[in-house]
Amino acid sequence: MRRVIVTLSSGALAGLAGELAGDGITVEECPLLRFEPPADWRRLDRALAALDRYRAVAFTSPRAAEAVATRWRDLGLHHGGTAPAVWATGVATAAPLGDLFGAIRNPPEHEGPSRAEGAGAALAEAILAAGNGSPVLYPCGAVRREELTRRLTQAGIVVDEVICYRSVLAPPAVARDAAGRADVLVVGSPRVAELLAAACPAGRRPRLLALGPTTGGASKDSGWLPDAEASRPTVGELVKQLRSLLPDR
Repeated sequence: MRRVIVTLSSGALAGLAGELAGDGITVEECPLLRFEPPADWRRLDRALAALDRYRAVAFTSPRAAEAVATRWRDLGLHHGGTAPAVWATGVATAAPLGDLFGAIRNPPEHEGPSRAEGAGAALAEAILAAGNGSPVLYPCGAVRREELTRRLTQAGIVVDEVICYRSVLAPPAVARDAAGRADVLVVGSPRVAELLAAACPAGRRPRLLALGPTTGGASKDSGWLPDAEASRPTVGELVKQLRSLLPDR
């Protein structure tokens, strides 16, 4: 039996196991990154209470969108004036927001920087092209890529980074165990890619499928060249890639 171990959060790729069962491929979830609330909610609470002063809000992760949506509901907040433009790097990132903030804008796929520069840079370019102005609220994790803030700041936009969640990596021993049991590892986080590269000896690594150019680049930079890179983090795309990596025997 060929085994695929998914290192994303539990349920992140629902349906993948069923799609691959007929191929004799077992899919196992082994999250290597967990999420916790920020040490203090007050900065986010203040930002949300004064949301109308921002010209735009930018989301680069579903986790940040989920934290903001939950906090907004818990605080019983409502829009009081002109709502800012709300941007997300993609449909999956925007999904936790529902209809709380109206229509969510996404950067056009055919515009922006090259894929290698990451989704945050593409989102920054879209915000600049739309001429939303300053300031921009950026709810984010305690550990994050700086490309969105850097690009907007270079263009004279004030970015208010507000931490709304913390990410905690699994111990190296857990990462080694996951790699030791896998024929293919599915990795969707640059930090997890770096953890696996550091924890797993070069001669004892399974094949690695990276979700997106940012994760693929982080893995490569850490010394573990991915065997494949999924262009989209969807079940259909992963089924195609995994069937290619694990052909029928």
